Amino acid sequence: MILLELTSKAVAEICNAGDKQELQTAICDAGRSLGFDRLILACEKNVKREFMADPTLTNQSYDDLVAYERDGWSERDPLLDYAATGTDPLYWRTETWKKPPRLDYHEYIQHLGITGGLTVPLRGSANKIGALTLLSFSDRVHGPDAVHAVSIIGMVARSRAAAVGLATGQPAGGSAKFRSLSSLQREILKWVANGKSNAEIALIVGQSKRSVDYHVIEILKKLEVGSRAQAAVIYAAL
Repeated sequence: MILLELTSKAVAEICNAGDKQELQTAICDAGRSLGFDRLILACEKNVKREFMADPTLTNQSYDDLVAYERDGWSERDPLLDYAATGTDPLYWRTETWKKPPRLDYHEYIQHLGITGGLTVPLRGSANKIGALTLLSFSDRVHGPDAVHAVSIIGMVARSRAAAVGLATGQPAGGSAKFRSLSSLQREILKWVANGKSNAEIALIVGQSKRSVDYHVIEILKKLEVGSRAQAAVIYAAL
């Protein structure tokens, strides 16, 4: 009964959310009431990489998202694969991944202090993909009822995200071009706007200069500008 009440309360708060911040707060509160600490909601994405490069909602830190991409996890994260291709909710513990060929992923999430999580795939329209992932940093074990509750929360959250204009499949407003950049590219653009050279940026973000050179070219293409100065102006106007 308590779990049913928590779910009902969570659904009501999510449905009453009027904007992005209210929706994120409602989903975070719902997750915490069920014993989860972090959320990543991705709606109407074209490819799995966008789940972490451009999440619809998350309380993950910006630095964590940049580090995730910088270290290449978007190409080898088994949970990301499941989020993009799975159909049923997946509840997992850190030990789930403690076997070949996922030992590197086990070490990665163990290093972050993650003890478990739950991923609910959320199919979108016109071959779009999405998912709600909740992460736990405690020893709390969740039963089938909690999995069902999060599935409901995920579906309601996706619908509400669409209602408040967050899940259209298209970047919104004047920041559309900026939002087309990956997390790493946004980080690089920030340092470009701060007057850093590519060599300096490479040291800051832990990439080779060649990699930064490539990303700067891609940034200019995506922003549809011809110079670093023009890119910096766009960043400053955000």
